[in-house]
Amino acid sequence: MERETVRDAEVTAGLDELEVELRRLRGVVAVGFSETPDLLVVELQAGPEADDDVARAATLLVDARVARRAAVEVVRWGDGAPAPPETRLRLVDVSTDPAAGDIAVHLACREDQAIGRAPTAHGLLGVVEATVYAIRTFLPDLRYLPGWARTIETTPDRRFIVVASVTDPEARSHLRGAAEGATPLEATVRATLAALNRTISREL
Repeated sequence: MERETVRDAEVTAGLDELEVELRRLRGVVAVGFSETPDLLVVELQAGPEADDDVARAATLLVDARVARRAAVEVVRWGDGAPAPPETRLRLVDVSTDPAAGDIAVHLACREDQAIGRAPTAHGLLGVVEATVYAIRTFLPDLRYLPGWARTIETTPDRRFIVVASVTDPEARSHLRGAAEGATPLEATVRATLAALNRTISREL
């Protein structure tokens, strides 16, 4: 893991635009934000094809967008999975059942799997809800609640980039993640995991 502290800078764009720019860096597969009153932590999950200076490139982008104290962290995935001893949840499947009117999100942790469900009527927020409910199978005391989700970009090859947010109401902190998927539903699950995985990995 690499970490670089970023100085205060004038805000020139919102976090949505920043997320899109960070995901355009070579090898970046997901982006997460952890916000507190004193610090914004930007986490990049980078694959094996990421450039050696991806942390510096991300820091320069954050520096141009963030007006408060911030830090960039890069988690490198050498073969598409986190290096031990870090454990991360992974998406197995996401599906809808029109007859039942619900969304089902299947997650895995090591050899165990869990399913979370939420109403399809809630749209992308329902996907965040189902993802959080599945996570609670592994972590019953998870303090984060579903926040919101929205599609921020559709790529030329018809892949979807979604931003998702979860909130800890007691700590008044928010985690945001951005990820890409073949469908908005898949991208929303991956974005929710991008927001939470860094925080919950030590508890899995």
